[in-house]
Amino acid sequence: MRNSVVKKWLAGGMALILSFAALWGCKGESASQSVENREVSEETDQSDKTRRVTDAAGNQVEVPESLEKIAVTPLPWSSVVYAIDGTSEHMMSINPGAMTAYTGYFLEKLDPAYGKLDTTAIGKDFSINMEQLVSEGVQACVIWDYQTEEAKQLTEIGITPVMVKNETVKELQDSFRAIGQMLGKEERAQQFIDAYSQAYEEIKSYADQVEQAEKPKVLYLRDSELKLQGNDNFIKEALEIAGADNVAADVSEITMEEIIKINPDIILLSNFDTFVPDDLYQNKMEGQDWSQVKAVMEKKVYKVPMGIYRWDAPGVETPLMMKWLARLIQPDIFSDIDMEQEVRDFFESYFQTTLTDEDLSQIMNDEANQNSNY
Repeated sequence: MRNSVVKKWLAGGMALILSFAALWGCKGESASQSVENREVSEETDQSDKTRRVTDAAGNQVEVPESLEKIAVTPLPWSSVVYAIDGTSEHMMSINPGAMTAYTGYFLEKLDPAYGKLDTTAIGKDFSINMEQLVSEGVQACVIWDYQTEEAKQLTEIGITPVMVKNETVKELQDSFRAIGQMLGKEERAQQFIDAYSQAYEEIKSYADQVEQAEKPKVLYLRDSELKLQGNDNFIKEALEIAGADNVAADVSEITMEEIIKINPDIILLSNFDTFVPDDLYQNKMEGQDWSQVKAVMEKKVYKVPMGIYRWDAPGVETPLMMKWLARLIQPDIFSDIDMEQEVRDFFESYFQTTLTDEDLSQIMNDEANQNSNY
């Protein structure tokens, strides 16, 4: 009898224990699921957050707050994204023409990772391989303001288009502001915006003297095929406020015969071509005769500097380009400008980089300009 009671008591106790265990297990599983659900919810909330961007064309668009993958179509603007972001790690694809300003130049030293960016999804003609951008997971794409059809296509596939412009100081500043908003680095962008304002106002403060000065005839060559540089962007105005007579301001190319007739006092050579002053001094350009051109005879042909990008095109270093042009074209008026110190201070202030003498020489293209007169 006693054994029977004990057995019943033990059986009842065991059942009670098992019930508690099952109940606790359910509660534990429920708590675990609750934590997991909360974590997923937080991740979803984070990924859903966006930043509003007003681009240079006035469009209001939104990019993910956790923006990690960007494509850049226009040539100079990958260097602008790099400068404002302080890194190239958020870029996926850039224009192949931008990479030619990287390999073997100063930016290669400044950011070795930049050289690993993809250059196949963007064409030299600014065309975009939409499928490739999708496969790369690109979230935003910087494009020129006139690329309206591309903007529609990008929007349709879930990639935010951010437009930039470069004809005036205001357009450039608006574009920098848009890049800053896109990256969530508005204060950093404002630093470069302010640098533009300061340089522009400094050069313009000499407007009366420049107006009265004799203006040397300046020819700005893009390449050895005699295409011209700068007439379709802000560099055209930079030449004007620096005191140049931009003798071919309204055309995109010129002939050798026209150059001989114009007989420029100064010739600038862009970094979109490998030609250097000695090619003109030694008359090495096939099918062209530079021997009787004044700028060549007086050795006033200059290869334009190049830092994180070609100074030939508007970018973050354009404040330096404005000063370099002014000091070169009107040296008496702008005698207070010390370009060596300006460049050193710029890189120290904006990139926390102390330039060596070799760095400075590379940026200023000293080797290419060694036989030119200043």
